[in-house]
Amino acid sequence: MSKAIAITALDAAQIDARMTAHRREAKYLVTADEARAVAAVCDRELESHRHRGEGANKLPTPHHYVTTIYFDTASRELFHAAKGSADHIKLRAKEYYDLHPGLTETATDARQLVRNQPILWLELKSRKGAHTGKQRIGIPKRDVPVFFTQGRVTPEMIAIQERTYASEASNVLASIAELCRCCTQPLRADCLVNYRRTAWQDHAGDLRVTIDNGLAFFAPPADLWDRDWALVRPTLGASIATEPRRVLEIKSCGEQPPWLVELLRERGIVAAAFSKFEAASVAVHG
Repeated sequence: MSKAIAITALDAAQIDARMTAHRREAKYLVTADEARAVAAVCDRELESHRHRGEGANKLPTPHHYVTTIYFDTASRELFHAAKGSADHIKLRAKEYYDLHPGLTETATDARQLVRNQPILWLELKSRKGAHTGKQRIGIPKRDVPVFFTQGRVTPEMIAIQERTYASEASNVLASIAELCRCCTQPLRADCLVNYRRTAWQDHAGDLRVTIDNGLAFFAPPADLWDRDWALVRPTLGASIATEPRRVLEIKSCGEQPPWLVELLRERGIVAAAFSKFEAASVAVHG
């Protein structure tokens, strides 16, 4: 059984900041059997990773899901800049939620099966070759439209930054504003991807391994910014396309550890040029 990380919310924020600042990132498309083999070894070598800070879900054995909203212009400037290029930038917003199938028999409303926070994590991710960097800021979902159309920073947004990434909030806002200025058209919600995620991390925050399962791609629903609960898959409409393979991602501040290198070699798992953003954009727009 995988081990749990026993750290404080402050520790978690510091470790997460270290992991997301500048790192090497490798992606692999794997089969279900390969994913199970990787998961078994990660359970032995690493600690299971999940949000344990303010507002964390305390219920046991949840299924962790992510819905990511990718932003682009009407002419898909960010997609065309990223396609086939090792150096690019993307803007996305992530919502994390937990699903508890074990509550099915006692739930009287589908919402009782879901645990989430009404916050979207707006992320600006850059890539230069194999190295990536990420800046992020938490925004209440209802405040996202005015943030993009008017640049308005609400008191709720400021409060979130004070509790989390206050030191870098102004830098994130400045970077996003610069991206908006560089685009010839306004940025808007362009495409969505939803998947279930399993994650492991070492205690120092030098290595994180994730396996994403059941990727499905969607056009933005009409009520994207109006809904008052999570962006769970059944509420996103019919998926336009799916990815049957699992996406294995290895994020590291240095070289991959020998046990992980050997695991990939033994299973014949090789890196793949795969982008959720590009896959979702192609699914939605062709």
